[in-house]
Amino acid sequence: MALQNEDKLEVGYSSLQPKPKKWVLLMLRLLAFFATAAATVVMGLNKETKTLVVATVGTTPIKATLTAKFQHTPAFVFFVIANGLASIHNLVMIMGDLCGQKLDYKGLRLAMIAILDMMTVALISGGASAAAFMAELGKNGNSHARWNSICDKYKTFCDHGGGALIASFAGLILMLIISVMSIIKLLIKPKPDSTTVVP
Repeated sequence: MALQNEDKLEVGYSSLQPKPKKWVLLMLRLLAFFATAAATVVMGLNKETKTLVVATVGTTPIKATLTAKFQHTPAFVFFVIANGLASIHNLVMIMGDLCGQKLDYKGLRLAMIAILDMMTVALISGGASAAAFMAELGKNGNSHARWNSICDKYKTFCDHGGGALIASFAGLILMLIISVMSIIKLLIKPKPDSTTVVP
C-alpha cells in the first residue's frame, strides 16, 4: 500500500514538472551569439571614404576627402561594445551549458544565469536604441537644428549600419526569449524529493 502511494506521488510530481529541453535554450543562445557577433563585426568594420565638394570659391569647387567611421559617433562605439559583450556572454553561457552541473555553486547557477541574461538584455537594448537614434538622425537629419542628413552621401556606410541594427535587434529579441526561459527554469527548478511515505 505504501509503495503504491509512493508511486502515485512520483507520477503526480513528474506530471507537474515539464521536461526541460536543454537543446532549445542552447540553440537560441547560439543564434543570439551569431546575431550579436554579426552586429559587432559589421558595425566595427563600417567605413566609407568619399571625395566631396565642401565649398565653392568663385567657380572653383573645393573638394575634400572625408571618411565616415563608426568611431566618429559615441553611440555607435557603445553599440559595438554592447553587442561584443553580449556575444561574449552568450559564448560563456553556451560553454557553461555544455559543462552542465559542474559549475553549480550552492545552487546559485540558475539564479546567476537569469541575472546575467537580464543584464545582457538591458545592455543590448541600450546600445541598439542609441545606434537607432543616430541612424535616424543620419538618414533624415534634423531641420530644427539644421543638421543635414549624411546617408545621401555615404550610402554604403548607412546600409551597413542598418544591417548591423537589424542583427542587433534580432539578438535583442532572442535574448528576451532566453531571459524569460532562464527565469522560468529558475522558478520551476526541481526540488529535492521530500515526499517520504512512512509505512
